[in-house]
Amino acid sequence: MRKKRSLNLLSVSILVLILALNFSACHRNKKKVTLSPEDLGTDKELYEKAKAKSKRDSEKARMLFKEIIHLYPDSAYARRAKIGIADTYFKQKDSASYIMAATEYEEYVSLYPNSPDAVYAKYQTAMCYYNQMPKPGRDQANTILAVKALENMIKLYPDTKEAEDAKIKLETARQNLAAHYCGIGITNFKIEALLGAVARFKQVIDEYPDFKENDKLFYYTGKCYLRLRSYDTAASFFQKVINSYPRSKYLKKSKALLKKAMLLEEERKKKQAEAPKEKGGEIKKNN
Repeated sequence: MRKKRSLNLLSVSILVLILALNFSACHRNKKKVTLSPEDLGTDKELYEKAKAKSKRDSEKARMLFKEIIHLYPDSAYARRAKIGIADTYFKQKDSASYIMAATEYEEYVSLYPNSPDAVYAKYQTAMCYYNQMPKPGRDQANTILAVKALENMIKLYPDTKEAEDAKIKLETARQNLAAHYCGIGITNFKIEALLGAVARFKQVIDEYPDFKENDKLFYYTGKCYLRLRSYDTAASFFQKVINSYPRSKYLKKSKALLKKAMLLEEERKKKQAEAPKEKGGEIKKNN
């Protein structure tokens, strides 16, 4: 037992050593970015060099943009350099870089809200989240942030071409969220968590009335109420599919379940009507 434990500790130690060596190697191999005297110049020269570098060397471009802000803080190029820094992060397209880009864009809007570039910066902030939207079945934190950022952008700059594009992307993001919540509802339905399913379906119905898969939503909502023995409500949802979605793949099933719901409701009402008579008969017999 002691020997086995020693071997396990040795294995862990070797693994830690390998990871440490790999980490060290990565840092040694990473090219250190520095500025040389040849890189310096006037605010305009620095800006043009930074823009040229941004196409192939984001790190170097970022340093040049920061140098403009440091050396020429009152220059018009310093303001544009702030956007340049954000753009270099945005172009790297990884999660950490998108976070940095969003921060830089938001800072720009805070500092220069009336600048012509503020519209672009606000739009790009939303794109930092929009570009990270996952499929409906996964965590939607970035989708929620994208929706908020797009709505805010449209509110602040309604009469811009960026706002028009933001409206299209907002619709895409909202459809993504609706599909996500609908999917959760269907999962809850399949595991018999019926009240949880109804809550999710109701959320989509209330918050996303233009959901493109409303036929599926109404169909499963009807099935949920059918299992909950709320037959009239179930029938109303099946009827919605039949009336509004004549080409839906859920049409035939909805028609069948509508008949079932109506029959079950008739049986329920019949039993309810007969119950007092049976009760009265028992009382009379006992007397």
